Amino acid sequence: MLRLKTKLEDLERDKNSICIGVVGAGETDTGQKGSTLIEQIERIPGISTLIVVDSSINEAVSAFKKSGIPERKIEITESLWQASKAVAEGRRVASQNSDIVSRLSNLPAVLIATKNSEEAAKVAFKSIMGKKHVVMLNALTDVTVGSVLKLMADNAGVVYTFSAGDEPGVILELCSFAQILGFKIVAAGKGKNNPLNRSVTPDDLREASRKSGASPQALASFVDGTKTMLEMTALANATGFVPDKRGMHGPKASVDDLLNVFRLKKEDGILSREGVVDYALGNVAPGVFAIVKTKQETLIKDLKYLKMGDGPHYLLYKPYHLGNSEAPLSIARAVFDKEPSIASLGAPVAETVAAAKRDLIAGEEIDDIGGYTVYGIIERAEIVRAENLLPLGLAKGAKLLSDVKKGQAISYDKVKLDNSLFMLTLRELQDRLG
Repeated sequence: MLRLKTKLEDLERDKNSICIGVVGAGETDTGQKGSTLIEQIERIPGISTLIVVDSSINEAVSAFKKSGIPERKIEITESLWQASKAVAEGRRVASQNSDIVSRLSNLPAVLIATKNSEEAAKVAFKSIMGKKHVVMLNALTDVTVGSVLKLMADNAGVVYTFSAGDEPGVILELCSFAQILGFKIVAAGKGKNNPLNRSVTPDDLREASRKSGASPQALASFVDGTKTMLEMTALANATGFVPDKRGMHGPKASVDDLLNVFRLKKEDGILSREGVVDYALGNVAPGVFAIVKTKQETLIKDLKYLKMGDGPHYLLYKPYHLGNSEAPLSIARAVFDKEPSIASLGAPVAETVAAAKRDLIAGEEIDDIGGYTVYGIIERAEIVRAENLLPLGLAKGAKLLSDVKKGQAISYDKVKLDNSLFMLTLRELQDRLG
């Protein structure tokens, strides 16, 4: 971390910077605003935002203004030529045209903050083809087609990475730290700080939305568990760990309970295997955790001396994560070190699939996450393939060919997919390669 800080400060001192493009100034899938992320980037030495793309030009312009960029320095254009000219003359660009980002020269990295998963997939693909590093904040896009995007980026000589700061990246750091020291990972996960209600809809959360500032849809994707499922799927695919069962266990637990709850059943815990992803309901949030163990007697002795417990199981716990605020770290790592913060190791080992929020009837069209028809639930990839289950990222716009009972995972044969989705094209390629 100190090395990254020094490199960024050296760039700033030399009146230079990593120039990035940001797609999405409005609400991200975390419920935060992309504009606040842009404000933060502009305050970090050695990184600057040259172009902001959003479906609302007002959001894009406002993001720059909030960052202290005067209006006279902001060029509004949908033209690549005009955008290039503006950048050469020292101005920033606000646009609704995401194609500019992938084609603009002197732009080594693109940060994708839009909550529109289809747009996120298109921008990621085009940016990779344009030899630009991609930092992905959209979890649904990452767990659906992140594996093939990572492969394409590797072949193009650039980095594709899910963002640091959200729970998967923070948990991965804990696990990597433990594994380097010789610990075995028993379970890795996060706290969920709101009640789990699989049937919740945006209508149920209007008042909560007014109080929090997040949209009802974003809040619904938290409460119905979809966001947690997506996050733990991203972690699974970056580590090789799997859910112990469909949907994971998700017990109610305090921080003090974690060590005893997340261990094998024969050790009076809840797990049927080790090396799993999971979550806990209760005051663990906003923290993340890893339950680790070791047989090394010297290490056990040292940890007992350090009051970490008698072993052989230990809790590693970080009581916070900073979400989108840590995304600039992923940009710096990609540009300086050519390394992802967190990305799929290869073919997915876990998937988030679509399940019915209520009884659905033939002819209905599936809406977006945090909506009225489906929620996401994690499952091991081999079971998803065996049961022909529908990845959540392909569900939007699909029409049901037959009824689906509440709580049932939806299979491909139950739907007619929206064949216009670019994400479907990427997914078909990923499945063939996997």
